[in-house]
Amino acid sequence: DAASHVNYKNIMIQDNTVRLLDPYAKLDVGAVAKGYIADRLRDYLEEEGIDHAMIDLGGNIIAMGSKLDGSDYNIGIQKPFDENGTPITSVKLSDKSIVTSGVYQRYFEQDGKIYHHILDPATGYPCENNLYSVTIITDSSLTADALSTTCFLLGYEKGMNLINQLNNVDAVFITNDNQIHYSKNFQHKQ
Repeated sequence: DAASHVNYKNIMIQDNTVRLLDPYAKLDVGAVAKGYIADRLRDYLEEEGIDHAMIDLGGNIIAMGSKLDGSDYNIGIQKPFDENGTPITSVKLSDKSIVTSGVYQRYFEQDGKIYHHILDPATGYPCENNLYSVTIITDSSLTADALSTTCFLLGYEKGMNLINQLNNVDAVFITNDNQIHYSKNFQHKQ
């Protein structure tokens, strides 16, 4: 029943006002809220004269500048479902945001089936595809947040196709066979 109220055409934006035409619809900004907040934190730190910092909001990371010695930060991407947080790979970056959306942090298992928090808007149920996670690297944490969720919902082929059409955006897709797939022009390999 709730899925019948999902329709972006029922969102009216006029000036700085958002209105929902369907009285049973609700907006949830969870897919982009941390990215927006991370970007605002970076803006504040920059205004305060901070050149080197790491902002970590759990899944949303901004590397401001480089490390003090001038080297890039080395950011691990967690191996899906690893209880110790062991990285499956890592990337080197500075002056970038890195955001991961995946099924292995917020989920439960019932009768052998995993129910995670990334919902397919067409069905209202957890998205089912061959992905465990999507990591996006770009300048804006908000953009990376939106793209990581969008690409996860699109699935590996369509998501990677989208990323490969964008400038200044890199991605790491981890499929359910624990294989790592990098976008076409990936520039942050260790």
